[in-house]
Amino acid sequence: MVKEIYKIEDFGAIFDAHVHTYFDFHDGMISPRDLVRYSRKWRFNWINAMAHDTIRGVPRIKKIAKEYHMPVIPSMEVSTGFNHLLAFGVQEWHLAKDSWSPEEIIDLLRTQDCAIFASHPAINPFRGYWTPEILNRLDIDGIEWLNGSNTVLNKITRKKFANYPKGKIGGSDAHHISQMGFAYTQVEINSDDPDDLVRALQKGKCHPRGWYVPLHRIGWWQVYISLKRAFFPSLPIENRWISPRYEKMGQIPPRPFSAVRWRQKILSQEKLHS
Repeated sequence: MVKEIYKIEDFGAIFDAHVHTYFDFHDGMISPRDLVRYSRKWRFNWINAMAHDTIRGVPRIKKIAKEYHMPVIPSMEVSTGFNHLLAFGVQEWHLAKDSWSPEEIIDLLRTQDCAIFASHPAINPFRGYWTPEILNRLDIDGIEWLNGSNTVLNKITRKKFANYPKGKIGGSDAHHISQMGFAYTQVEINSDDPDDLVRALQKGKCHPRGWYVPLHRIGWWQVYISLKRAFFPSLPIENRWISPRYEKMGQIPPRPFSAVRWRQKILSQEKLHS
């Protein structure tokens, strides 16, 4: 039996701010119904409808969440050509991943009035680590202070970003239901309106909560996904087979991008804040 979820009027908005549903052309494996079910199991009062580089799963997630009278924030982890960003309040998306500069991604997200946070800073390098020197030159609202799937390396984030002046959020970075909910975010609002949630995130009225995903769950997942990729590289999603590792997202195609040149360029610019 699921315990009563935390009341928004008493606790504000509570949700896992970094999850990967199976709409994710990456390696997410959480189904829409399990996303809602496990959010309720953790007593969260908002559903974070998130995937990598697409919002195509949001309508389905909203439909299921409506059965439980739970509000939904449409979100996305965006793969810029440098590293990843977490965006909340996304309305549409058509860009291919891994090939657009962070500024271009941020500008497009701002036209949708999204809240924007740097994913796993100082942890996952992709094509380059987020650093305070870089993020102080980007128009974002904060950082993922607590990434539940990176137990030791979070210490690097806390050391490097100890004086970072903007908002901080927490999320499990769960790719499977066994990893959900251990780290989460609490936002100071008394509303179930997604616009209110986005505005509060933009103002930094958010707090990372929780702790780390147990290591054995991370290890199990790594073994599972490695075997799946090796022997079953495609997945059936929405009546077609896709290859999460290779298929490019978006109607606007990828283009050449140099992470090294971009880093040199951004560091030559004036800081937005210190």
